[in-house]
Amino acid sequence: MNVDALVIGAGIGGLATALEMAQFHDVLLCAPSQGWKHGSTYRAQGGVAVALGPDDHWRYHLEDTLTVTRGLADPGAVRILVQEGPDVVRPLIEAGIFQMSPGSLQPELGREAGHRQSRILHAPGSLTGRAIGQYLYEQASHHPRIQWLEGRAEQLIVDSNGYCLGSWIRTSASDYLPVLAPVTVLATGGYGALWRYTTNSKESIGQGLWLAYEAGAELVDLEFLQFHPTVLSEPGIDRGDALLLTEALRGFGAHLINEHGERFMKDHPGQELAGRDEVARAVYKQTQAFLTLQHLNATEVYNHFGKLAELVAQRGFDLAHDHLPVAAGAHFSMGGIRTDHVGQSSIPGLYAVGEVACTGVHGANRLASNSLLEALVFARRIAQYTKNVTSVSIRLPHLVPPAASRISDSEILEQLGDLMDEYFGVIRCPEKMALGLKRLQEMHESRPHWILALSLLIAKSAYSRKESRGAHYRSDVPRSDPKWVGHLVHQKQQGTHFRQLAVG
Repeated sequence: MNVDALVIGAGIGGLATALEMAQFHDVLLCAPSQGWKHGSTYRAQGGVAVALGPDDHWRYHLEDTLTVTRGLADPGAVRILVQEGPDVVRPLIEAGIFQMSPGSLQPELGREAGHRQSRILHAPGSLTGRAIGQYLYEQASHHPRIQWLEGRAEQLIVDSNGYCLGSWIRTSASDYLPVLAPVTVLATGGYGALWRYTTNSKESIGQGLWLAYEAGAELVDLEFLQFHPTVLSEPGIDRGDALLLTEALRGFGAHLINEHGERFMKDHPGQELAGRDEVARAVYKQTQAFLTLQHLNATEVYNHFGKLAELVAQRGFDLAHDHLPVAAGAHFSMGGIRTDHVGQSSIPGLYAVGEVACTGVHGANRLASNSLLEALVFARRIAQYTKNVTSVSIRLPHLVPPAASRISDSEILEQLGDLMDEYFGVIRCPEKMALGLKRLQEMHESRPHWILALSLLIAKSAYSRKESRGAHYRSDVPRSDPKWVGHLVHQKQQGTHFRQLAVG
């Protein structure tokens, strides 16, 4: 099957890219059935960060991002993000996606951690990702130049010159379809669901990263997995079923308290809106932590966070009146497929967008609500860069479909989640990481599987980076080290190496 452009994944990155590319090409969008509901977009509560306020400026957004990302962000990529952000969100504002200020034609702007200004656009009821995803899905599903294919990408197709020419798609348990395209875009999400206690859906296990790695692309920054500090703490919760309590609640005025009712962030710079990595560690250190909105007006809480209040009620809690038990959970993957400023990977013809990509805007610690914006901005940049790519009839002789694994993903994940929580969690110590690495290696030797191979790369990255920076925090070296201003790069042909950045 030959197409002009192949987009794999139907979250905000995949949908936005398909819609942008459909201005110039016929697009095949590959995703599981109802795929837009399976990933992180559907669960994203907070919003979209963009400098729109009268007292705000893209330079402030740039500075806030560079501060939080702890020296590892690409300033050029961040500048693109914050400068192009207002243009890409304007159609969503005009479509009525976001909450508007009372009696005003301007969108309401919320506040989240690390932002000096109120600049977070959010949907009514707070489930912003779901609102954007629904809107983009409805557009894409009726677009005459977007064709849908239900299935899962299993292996990228790369020619002898190292050019990506599409992907093998598994359309059923035993049927594989080769889809050939001069432009292939991975929009498959992150890898947070390799941990058991996670805000991610069960599908966010890094499959797109592994597809790219096996094809020869560079992966970077895998040790930087952001933990969200306020995940509703429920004993025995299954992987992928945890409920995130958005940071917008703290931006609205919610407090974090310990089992004695004391605010443990009160004397910290930034208080509850300090950097997400700092708040996650503070929550992790408590015997028990709670989020409370009891001191706020209950009617205003329900009006502002109505849909979230319904989800909380389904778990047996009242958002406005209860002390909500919280814990830090695996949330967002800063690491991913290394891309340039137009979303291209180190393999010609292969692009990545959204959480699967490492564009350079998140560094060691993502600034709150920059991720949805990143997907929108770089979706447009990919489309603009590839608009002149000529559709060609690709013929590759002797294409052999990939062999199906004898071990299911679920079997591996059942064992893996607790290991990642215990040995590669919020605070990491070298002895435990060494033990975790040994266990991962033993598991992979006895039952070889791509999930374990990817987890080993993540674990090796965490063990190798001998400093604390952003979301990666080591108990033995709690400070950052200038020698580690750079990226751990993984490439199948080259192994793992450290690429230092110029400082100053």
